[in-house]
Parts: sequence; structure tokens; C-alpha cells
Amino acid sequence: MLGDARNNRRPPRADLLAALHRVARRVVWLNPEPPPRWDTGDSVMRTYARHCDAVLAAATPRQLSAALDGLARL
Repeated sequence: MLGDARNNRRPPRADLLAALHRVARRVVWLNPEPPPRWDTGDSVMRTYARHCDAVLAAATPRQLSAALDGLARL
């Protein structure tokens, strides 16, 4: 998954992510926002993180590269 985990004030529907997690080999969330912004405002990253094998910050090309390197080790 790639996104900021903001639900725009709508129900987060973590049940859909849980269903995906049951059938997928792995669920990894790449979030373009810095971790201090997670779970602020309408962000529901913690709710989604329960259904992910990894949640990684990827706000910059360097962070994205590091996240992808880390995924190779999972």
C-alpha cells in the first residue's frame, strides 16, 4: 500500500485491509508522511498498521530507497 492513511473523515474500513492481509503473502504500507504526523487529524495509520507486516515512512527518495532495501530483508 502507498498512502498517507488519511480517511478524509470517513470510516477507515480496516476490515477491508484485514481481509486483504488474510489472502496476501504480505502487506506493507509505505507512508509519504513523517511518523510524527501519523495518527494526527484524520490519519488512522495505527488502525491500519495492525493489519500490516510493516509500516514504513517514505517521504523522500532516500527514505523510499531505505524502505525498499528493508523490504528486501523481510
